[in-house]
Amino acid sequence: MRLASYPMRPPSHLIFTGGEWCSSEVIQTLLSHRPTVIACDGSLTNCLDRDIVPDVVIGDMDSVGPDVLERFVSLGGKVHLRKEQESHDLSKALVFAEELGCTSCVVVGATGGDREHEWANLLSCASSSLEIECPGEDHAYRFLLPGSDHSIEMEVGQTFSLFAVPIAEDITLTGAQYALEKETLNMGSRGLHNVAAQPTVKVSYAKGRLMLLMHHPSTRVEGRT
Repeated sequence: MRLASYPMRPPSHLIFTGGEWCSSEVIQTLLSHRPTVIACDGSLTNCLDRDIVPDVVIGDMDSVGPDVLERFVSLGGKVHLRKEQESHDLSKALVFAEELGCTSCVVVGATGGDREHEWANLLSCASSSLEIECPGEDHAYRFLLPGSDHSIEMEVGQTFSLFAVPIAEDITLTGAQYALEKETLNMGSRGLHNVAAQPTVKVSYAKGRLMLLMHHPSTRVEGRT
């Protein structure tokens, strides 16, 4: 199953990393908006194999061969070597995007594959100050910023969940079966398995970090608890 539409506004930056990628259709739609493209280390090989030439590759370069780097540079790409081991490659890419003035980005390959890397990727997104979307084959994660009004297009009956990481305050949620009005969510299961009651679900909150997990309309999930 694949996401039927792309809900987030066109991103200024697109980051590729080493998990499972979403469909080629979604990736080509993202690339059509001409974002700055950043590859995390070993994902550079996958990019070049798909005729995607990133603007930059970033990381400690322990997962990409010198021949791949040489080809990449010959195509006009830039290599940003960051050897420090205190953070992994996606963290480095998100910091680099912020340094470029980015406020919102899409991360392809954040989920799937190695579970430790998946958790590291999602926690890196949660700790970033950017608005981030991580599209997958049958779902997407969105890390929403406080102090903004977020309008999210969904099909009526589409399921989604809201999670605080670790806390989100003064949340207002409309257009959903279970609305919120100036409420606080703590890390836990309270925001699990909500349902879109209108074609547009609106979310705002004042402080903290809020993650939205949105399922494809045709994806079955367990009933709300």
